[in-house]
Amino acid sequence: MKGGTAVTVSMNFQKRRLRRQALLSVTLFVLFQTACAAVFGALCFIPNLPRWAIWLFAALAGGCGLPVIPALVVLKERFQEIEGGESDAAAEY
Repeated sequence: MKGGTAVTVSMNFQKRRLRRQALLSVTLFVLFQTACAAVFGALCFIPNLPRWAIWLFAALAGGCGLPVIPALVVLKERFQEIEGGESDAAAEY
């Protein structure tokens, strides 16, 4: 059953590649969101800045962190899709 083994290895390789791509995508998203939050946070420390501007930049810095939590949930769901073979089944159509 040599042919079946090659198919299994190919499927495992494809699943690893898909998992790596999903992880890389979410990692880059989190990195960019962190950079955005750091920039807005740094803007809060401008001297003689009006109080409303400080609050605005602080809110924007906090707002940059909010989409990270749903991104991690979506990553978990994507891993489950990859393990379940849903993308393989969809590719057959």
